[in-house]
Amino acid sequence: MFTAAVVSDIGTWVQLIVVGSLVARDTGSAVQTGLVALATFMPQGFAAPFGGLLADRHDRRKVFALMLLLQALATGALAVTLGAGVRTPGVLIALIMLSASAGALGQPSYTAIQPDLVPPDELMAMVSLVAYSWNSGRVLGPLLGTVLVSALGPAWTITFNAVTFVLMAVVVMRLRHPLRAHGATDGTIGERLADGWRSLWACPGCAHTLVLAMGINILVIPFMGLIPIYAHSEFGGGTGLAGTIASAQGVGSLVGGMAVAVLGARLRRSTLLGGQLLLLSGCLALYGLAPSAGAVVVAATLLGAASSSTIISLISTLQRDAPAASRGRVLSIFQALAGTTYGLGLLLVGSVGDATDLRVSFVGGAAVSLALCVVLAARLPGWRRAIDGQSAGDELALATA
Repeated sequence: MFTAAVVSDIGTWVQLIVVGSLVARDTGSAVQTGLVALATFMPQGFAAPFGGLLADRHDRRKVFALMLLLQALATGALAVTLGAGVRTPGVLIALIMLSASAGALGQPSYTAIQPDLVPPDELMAMVSLVAYSWNSGRVLGPLLGTVLVSALGPAWTITFNAVTFVLMAVVVMRLRHPLRAHGATDGTIGERLADGWRSLWACPGCAHTLVLAMGINILVIPFMGLIPIYAHSEFGGGTGLAGTIASAQGVGSLVGGMAVAVLGARLRRSTLLGGQLLLLSGCLALYGLAPSAGAVVVAATLLGAASSSTIISLISTLQRDAPAASRGRVLSIFQALAGTTYGLGLLLVGSVGDATDLRVSFVGGAAVSLALCVVLAARLPGWRRAIDGQSAGDELALATA
């Protein structure tokens, strides 16, 4: 499954960089370019909760495979559209959003499966491996996309992505046993979603993780979706430079993923996360202040390492603490809010970039994220216990005392 995920993630990054570069070249707008990434991730906000319901009521393996096939169909339609010569951003974005909606429905099943495949003490290493898959795609996808779009054109390049979804579906269905939640609650859709929401907030580790992730997704992570327009507007580059920056970020992410797997076994989780948040703000500032194309590639590498390691720490905490019976819903709610805040961040950072320039957006985001981390650490004194694995009962007892 890991091998198939690497191939599929490469295809996703091929599509992101190719379509994003087309829109950046045709419109010259940070907001329009950001909408391509927004269409890829925003459906998590409205589709993921329903995917969580499916994950907690049905065989997670079958749910995930079905959604992968739906993604393949929608991505194939995007390839046909590009082959017909259509370049209207609204049409391309709508098709990407359709595919991403199917992906958002399947993602909770995929993430809920993962803790069942490894022993508990290997959870952070497993999350690092999943991030390794995504970031391998981030490294190889932009480079492969640049080659394929030059040799075959955008339509056949996107077709490659559609094929990767089919491959992943076949591999998932070859898992040797069903993966169904035990003890899932009955009731209406609203009641089951409300139960998942209560489970999330009753768990201090999950709740603190969610708050931190939302802030990062608004202020820092939008730099990923704005790589094509940043390369175009600030450095006069096209698909080649955008692909190089994205690949450099991916290389950094691979290093960050390996580093956090090692450090996570030696440091307290809260100590590690605190250092990661500080590093993340500093690296975003360096990225926004980069004076040349070479410097921005170096900064993207550092930023990739910081962002990847931080996300791994947050997700592994969530998967560690989420109750097994409601894990799909807890993860889907996290995914939905993360996708929504990322979309809001893309619009916010892109709008500031269009009104001023992207450098102001990135440096400002770094300053605000640093300030918010300081405020949260001061105002939420129990965050260290929560991140380190303090149980809900102990947390309540400490608060009462």
